[in-house]
Amino acid sequence: MDTRSQHAPLRYKTSRRIWLLILLITILLGSSFYWVTGAYSRWMHKDLDYDASVELGANASSLTLALERRMLLSDGLKAFVDTSLMNGSTLSHEQFDRFASNFVHTMQGIRNLSVYPGGIAEYVYPLASNESIIGLNLLAHKDLAIRENAERTKNTSQKTILGPIELTQGGLGILTRQSIFINNEFWGFVSIVLDVPPILAEAGVTNANKGIEMAVRANGRMIYGNRSLFERPSQLTTVNLSEGTWQLAAVPTTAKTKWIDTKIRFLRLLCSLGCALLIYIIYLQLTQKHKLLEMVKDRTGNLMTANTQLAATLDKLSEAEDQLRKQYLLLEGSERNLRKVAFHDTVTGLHNRMFFQDRLDSIIISHKSREERFALFFIDLDQFKLINDTLGHSYGDMLLQEVGQRLKQPLVQGEALSRIGGDEFTIILPMLSDLTQVHELAQQLVNLFYEPFLLQQVEYFVTASIGITIFPDHSQDADTLMKYADAAMYQAKEEGKNTYRIYDETLNADLQQKMYIKNSLRRALDHQEFEVFYQPQIELATGRITGLEALLRWTHPKIGPISPEVFIPIAEESGLMIPIGEWVLRTACAQSKAWQDAGLPPITIAVNLSARQFAPRYDLAAQVKAILAETGLDPACLELEITENMAMHDNNAAVLQELRSDNVRVSIDDFGTHYSSLSYLKRLPVDKIKIDRSFVIGIGKEPKDEAIILAMLLLAKHMELTIIAEGVETSEQLAFLQTGECHEIQGYFYYPPKSAETAQQILRSHAEGLTII
Repeated sequence: MDTRSQHAPLRYKTSRRIWLLILLITILLGSSFYWVTGAYSRWMHKDLDYDASVELGANASSLTLALERRMLLSDGLKAFVDTSLMNGSTLSHEQFDRFASNFVHTMQGIRNLSVYPGGIAEYVYPLASNESIIGLNLLAHKDLAIRENAERTKNTSQKTILGPIELTQGGLGILTRQSIFINNEFWGFVSIVLDVPPILAEAGVTNANKGIEMAVRANGRMIYGNRSLFERPSQLTTVNLSEGTWQLAAVPTTAKTKWIDTKIRFLRLLCSLGCALLIYIIYLQLTQKHKLLEMVKDRTGNLMTANTQLAATLDKLSEAEDQLRKQYLLLEGSERNLRKVAFHDTVTGLHNRMFFQDRLDSIIISHKSREERFALFFIDLDQFKLINDTLGHSYGDMLLQEVGQRLKQPLVQGEALSRIGGDEFTIILPMLSDLTQVHELAQQLVNLFYEPFLLQQVEYFVTASIGITIFPDHSQDADTLMKYADAAMYQAKEEGKNTYRIYDETLNADLQQKMYIKNSLRRALDHQEFEVFYQPQIELATGRITGLEALLRWTHPKIGPISPEVFIPIAEESGLMIPIGEWVLRTACAQSKAWQDAGLPPITIAVNLSARQFAPRYDLAAQVKAILAETGLDPACLELEITENMAMHDNNAAVLQELRSDNVRVSIDDFGTHYSSLSYLKRLPVDKIKIDRSFVIGIGKEPKDEAIILAMLLLAKHMELTIIAEGVETSEQLAFLQTGECHEIQGYFYYPPKSAETAQQILRSHAEGLTII
C-alpha cells in the first residue's frame, strides 16, 4: 500500500480536461484582475478629479471672500467722505490720510485710495509712486474704458468695477468707484485700486503645493495660469461679482496622474504573479485529487466507527447522570424554594435587601477578624422614575429584570449582587487586594449600559450612576458604609451620570451644598429669582435674526449666579422642573407677544422642554395651548425643543403631533449626542434639528466631527428640515458651516444670551434693516 502511494504520482498523467480547465481559469482570472485594476484606476482618477474639484471650490470661496472684503472698503471710504462733508464741512488731506492709512498698511492688495471732487483727483493715499494721479480728470480721460466707467458711475449710486486692467503705475489691478452726492447733486468720486496678484495669493490660487494646476480669467481676460486649461476637460467654477464674472479652472498635476499610473502597473504585476501562483496551486490540487479522495475515504470510515462507539458510551453516561440529577433535585428543591422566598426579590429574582443586610453584616465580621478589605458598590439607575412615569410600572419591571441580568455578567469572583429596592442595586466585592480591582469592575458595570434595553420590541437607553466605599478605609459600620456609598453615588450623578465615584471626605460638603440648592429651588419661583435670557439665531443666507432661544438663568440672593448645569439636574431629580418649565414657557410667550405689541415683527421663540413635562398626568398639549391663549401669542411663533431620547418614546409622538397640528413648531435639540432612530425621525412631526456644540467645537480640529456635521446637513437637506448649529464661536466654524449650506447658527460669535431688554434692542436694530453677515 505504501509502495503504491509513493509511486502513484509518477504514473499519473495530466488529462486534457485538466489542461483545458487550467486554461479557462487562467483566462478568467487574468480578465478579472485586468478589469478590477482598470476599475480601480478609473476610481483613483475620479477621486483625484474630485479632490481637484473640492480644492477649486475652496479657492473660489476664498477668492470671493478676498474680493468682497476689499470692495467693502469702498463703502467705508464713501461713508467717511459723506460724514466729512456733512453740514457743509470740507475734507482735509490730513483727515483723508489718517483714515486711509488704517487700511493700506494693514490689508494686502490695496494699491491706493483716492477721492475725485468733480471727477478730478485731489486726494490720494499713499501719495508716493502715485503723484501722477493728482489732477487726473476721469470724465475727460483719454482711455475710453475709464471715461465710460466714470460716466456710468456718475449716474448711479451703486459701486462700479473696472478691470482687471494694466495700471498706470504698473501691474494688474481692479478699480472700484462710487459717486458722492451732496443734496442730490453730484460732488465727485471715491476710488480704490486693488492689486490682483496679492488677492490671488491670499485665496491660495498661486500655491504650487496643493496638487492641482490652476488658471484664472476675469471677464474673458487671462490673469493667471495656462489658458489651455479652459480649452480641455477640467474642473470649472465661476465667481460672480456685482459687475462681471471670474472663472477658475483646475486639473490635477501631472505628477499625481503619473503616480496613479505607476501604482496601477505595479498592482497589475503583483496580480499577475499572484495569478500564476494560484494557477500552480490549482494544478497541484487537481493532479493529486485521486490520492486525497482515497485518504479522505479511509479516514472517514475510521472516524465513523469511533463516533458510533463514543455515542453509545455517552448515552449510558447520560442515563446515569439523569438519575443522579433527579435524586439530587428532589432533595434540594424544598430548601431552595424556602431560601428563595426569604432572600430573593420577586421582580428580578436577585437577592433582596434582607439577604444584603445579612451578607454585609457577616462579611464585616469576617473581614474585621482577618484584617481584610472589601468594596461596596451602590448602583442607582439614572432617571428610572421617568420610565415609570412615562411608560408605566410594567415597563419599569421589565427594565429592572434586564438590568439584573446584565449586572451578573462581570461577576466572577464570588461578588454578592442584590436589589435592595426601587432602582437601587448593590454589589459586595469580598476579596479586594488593591483599588485596581474596584476601578476595573466599576468601569465594566458602566459599560454594561452602553447597549440599549429591548422592551416590547422597542429600544430604550438607560444609564447608571455608581457610588463605591471601601471597608475598613472609610468605615467599619454597615450603616455608615451605605451612607457613604449613597453620597458617592449622588456625586457621580452630579458629574454627569453614567459614571462611578469612590467616596472621599469632600463628598459630605458636596452633599450639603446640593441639599441647600435643592431647598433654595423650592423658593426661587416664589421669590422671582429666575430670569429668562434670549440668544438670537441667525440665518446665514441673509444675516437676519430668525428666532431666539429662551435660556433659564438663576441668581441666588446669597450665592449669586448659579450655572444651569448645576441647578437644572437637581430640579429634574426633585420634580421641580415641572413648575419651572411651565414658568419659562409662559414667560417666553408673554415676552414674545410684548415685543410684537411694541411694534417689532413676529419672531420665533424656542423653549426647551423637560422629559418630565411629557408625563400623561400633566397633559403637556393642553398646558401649551392654555399658555398660548393666555398670552395671545400666535402658535406659529413658538418652537418647542426636545431631545432625541424624548422623541424616541411612542407616547410622546401623539402629543407632538397634536401641537404640530396647531402650528407649534418642533425641533430636536443636541441632535447626534444621544441614541436616535432615523425611522422615528421620519415619522415625527419635526421642523428643525439642532447640531450640538460638541460637534461644532471640533471644526478645524477633528475630521470626524466635521464628517458628522456634513452628514447631518445632507440628512436635513433631503428630509427638507431646517438645520441650525449652536455654539458657533469662531470665524473658522462659521466658514465651514456656510460652505456646508447650514441654514442657521447660534453662538457667541454673534451674540451671547441677552436679557429681554437687550434682546429687544437687537431685534429693533435688525427690524430697521441691520444684518450682520
